[in-house]
Amino acid sequence: MLIIVFTPQQIRKSLEAYNPIKNGTQSSESDNTRPPVEASVDTPEPALSESSEPEPQNPSTSEPDSESVWTEPEPSISEPATSPSIQDHGNNIPAEYQALSYFKPELTDRYIAYRKANPEYDYEKVIAYVNIGIDKPFYSIIHSIEDTHSTKVLVNKYHKLPDDFAPELVQIPSSMCAPGMGNQYLRKDAKVAFEKMHFDAKELGLNITAYGTYRNISLQHDIWNSKVISGRTVEDVDRLNSRGGHSEHHTGLAIDVIRNNYTVLNSEEYLWYKDNAHNYGFIIRYPEGKEHITGYSYEPWHLRYLGVELATDVYNSGLTYEEYYVMNIE
Repeated sequence: MLIIVFTPQQIRKSLEAYNPIKNGTQSSESDNTRPPVEASVDTPEPALSESSEPEPQNPSTSEPDSESVWTEPEPSISEPATSPSIQDHGNNIPAEYQALSYFKPELTDRYIAYRKANPEYDYEKVIAYVNIGIDKPFYSIIHSIEDTHSTKVLVNKYHKLPDDFAPELVQIPSSMCAPGMGNQYLRKDAKVAFEKMHFDAKELGLNITAYGTYRNISLQHDIWNSKVISGRTVEDVDRLNSRGGHSEHHTGLAIDVIRNNYTVLNSEEYLWYKDNAHNYGFIIRYPEGKEHITGYSYEPWHLRYLGVELATDVYNSGLTYEEYYVMNIE
């Protein structure tokens, strides 16, 4: 048997020949173009879907990666502004209408219901109409009038004077009254204004006279009841006649000029006072096409005294007195 003996120098050279690190070589599984890195033990996070939310991170224990942490996008400054709405108690009325001086929060539910039933109306009209009471049947909600002697008083199918109400009245000279209509009475300020209008019209060759003025509440009750007893329906009577306590004639501020029929529309007197009555403090109280607001058919002969300033404002507004009252006075 042949025995080969290596010297220590030969053994050292042989070991150096098989040491890859000392010779500057790597295994074929490694990329020798970059230094070795530690293997990661983390598992990759799943990508976020449109309906998923990122896991919350604890800012005290980790430093988020700005490229991988999900953040809520900032709102676009180019988006058009929309009117905010207050949502309390189901209120979705736009804020600009809630800012109206005549908006009443306690009527919010009625505003919303009336708007749903009448989508053609904007909220400005809806709020005014509900404040008047139009969303409810006539005479279904009755407010007792407190400031009974004010020239601004609103008397209608929702506002009632007390049964014992009696204004201070003065008699209109018989020369200014229609023949056969008996004595006529108004409150002093309304009577003075009517006299001035009568004389100014007379200088123009026009004859404006008093056909009907003050009527007490008891008499109005009797008139209404007699018409119902005659066989007319309540709805028909209500369309043309007030119930006791609900007539402007109780105030001493209302006057029917010329006979109460529609031939007045063809008269020179009507053509004049429809454009001039406000200069004396009167308005045509029940205008054409506003029956759903006033509750009465068109009455071009029925004038209501408000005073020159207020009557002029109402005339220029084009509103009924109901609308003007809830928007500017109430």
